[in-house]
Amino acid sequence: IDGESTQNSQHFQQKIGAVLGGCRNTNWRLTAKQNADYFARLHGFSGAEVNARINHLHTQLGLDEHGSKQVMKLSTGNKQKAALLCALGYAPELVLLDEPTLGLDFTTVSELQRIIEQQAREQQQGFLITSHDLGFIDKICSRVIVLDQGELLFEGSLAALKDKLMAFELILALDEDANTPIQSNSHYPEMQKLWAGRYSHQTNDNEWHVQYESPAQSLPMLNYLHQHGMTPSLLTISTLSAERAYQTLVQQRVSL
Repeated sequence: IDGESTQNSQHFQQKIGAVLGGCRNTNWRLTAKQNADYFARLHGFSGAEVNARINHLHTQLGLDEHGSKQVMKLSTGNKQKAALLCALGYAPELVLLDEPTLGLDFTTVSELQRIIEQQAREQQQGFLITSHDLGFIDKICSRVIVLDQGELLFEGSLAALKDKLMAFELILALDEDANTPIQSNSHYPEMQKLWAGRYSHQTNDNEWHVQYESPAQSLPMLNYLHQHGMTPSLLTISTLSAERAYQTLVQQRVSL
């Protein structure tokens, strides 16, 4: 990385912080702060500035009330927070985060997002995040790499991924009976004909999922529902999420 060996360079190792999912990243007999100080010193960092950063992050991650506890006595979520504190405490240039939201509550996930954005902006840190939490990826990442079964499906900006797969998704259900396929509805063939431009669609049980590029593409079908006095049991229109984009990309790969 940057022309340096990842195995033989101490200088390179100083620039890297990591939280690896499923691994015990901390000394369980130390507190979270003691761990962060220990790992900072291992990487050659110490002093008032490092201590101040650790104290600040300790508060941001909600660890102050558990400050005197050994890591072994913390909950799963707080163990994850302690590992995050160790990875961020000495402000490495690159931070590797594997499933960083695992075991965290919604409030802490939001705080983690804010910390990463702040560290990237103010400390010029880079973050490489691997995660199945695509909602978190959607909120925080500017560039994504999509892998499936070891195969590279996409590499580029999140915006480019969504543009490639179309920006909007409409979900429609016409019958209250969840066991009734939407294809059996007499209006379904006519509504299919109303879509123009670039779009794709599929049915899921009694729901019809349509992905498309422009908001105007949905208007003829919505007008059709109004003209025929049809009240859907479900009708949602949303921008394409990272999770849905990933699912669509994988489905396209499987269908090839």
